[in-house]
Amino acid sequence: MSRRAEAGVTLVEVLVSLVIFALIGVAGFGMLDQVLRTERLTEGRLDRLGQMSRAMQVITLDFATAEGGSLDAGQEAVSINRAAPGRTGGSVRVGYVLAGGVLVRRLQDAGGQGLAEQLLLDRVAAADWQFLDAELGWVSTWPAPERVAVLTGRPENPQAVAVTLTLAGTGQVLRRVALLPGEVR
Repeated sequence: MSRRAEAGVTLVEVLVSLVIFALIGVAGFGMLDQVLRTERLTEGRLDRLGQMSRAMQVITLDFATAEGGSLDAGQEAVSINRAAPGRTGGSVRVGYVLAGGVLVRRLQDAGGQGLAEQLLLDRVAAADWQFLDAELGWVSTWPAPERVAVLTGRPENPQAVAVTLTLAGTGQVLRRVALLPGEVR
């Protein structure tokens, strides 16, 4: 008995085609899985990069609008007075402190009443502040101890403030230098 061309496909041909289809499916699934994994990693990095960028922008804006002679820098915190957004003639106290591995921005009104607390950047191992004095260069405290002895009143603000943040886990270092407005003389 001879087989005709219209007879169809054999079981072996069906099995071979199923194996080829399965291999293509497995390869496609592997590629899709890799793309999704890469997307998750990229998204996490982009979120972190955005968080770092926002924190640095907020710091820059705060110090760029600081009122004259208002900067105080202690061991744990740095604070300034700046004009209150939306208020006429009023100011708020803006402070930065590293608490529990998070850089925190705290706002207070003129009476010292807490207005808000903003978690700017998490996973921070250390925050180092420096201040640019016109005669002494970069100093780590403000007012600079060399100037305290000769001061007769409130010290002017430094020319610039630099913050160096060391990120926990990665050891990455972020540095931002913010210029302060010039003092009226």
